[in-house]
Amino acid sequence: MDDDKLLTSSEDSKYTIEYIFGIFCLFLLLPTAILAFGEYRDIIDYFEYGGDITDIISWILYTATIFCILFISGLKFTGNIKSNTVRVGSGIFIILLSIINFISRISDFDEEMKNLGFDESWLEFLYWSSNHETLELVFLGVIIGFFILKR
Repeated sequence: MDDDKLLTSSEDSKYTIEYIFGIFCLFLLLPTAILAFGEYRDIIDYFEYGGDITDIISWILYTATIFCILFISGLKFTGNIKSNTVRVGSGIFIILLSIINFISRISDFDEEMKNLGFDESWLEFLYWSSNHETLELVFLGVIIGFFILKR
């Protein structure tokens, strides 16, 4: 009899922790929006020094990726994604967006290597923390997409 009560309270606390985590993900959208706006202002200022429209497209892609991950994760953990179709579609969307993000990052790395006159291998270039951390975040997006696909 006591085991049933323990199981029920354990399940309730699990759902409470998931719900709090979901709210936290949704709450993180506000500081993310503030940082994204600051990045946008920097990109606009960069136009004076040779920036082009691809910088804005990359910014939109990178910002959309983190926004979608936070928003969809928040909805999933708060229990607002009830349909299997929406859950699977959301997971696939995050995975595809992360893969497009990865391709864009590789292109950015290639351009950066040329601009810096970096003649070493790609592996040497990825040792720089700013480069490998960026790719790690992209891979985390793919992993999160797979977790959303899972029930």
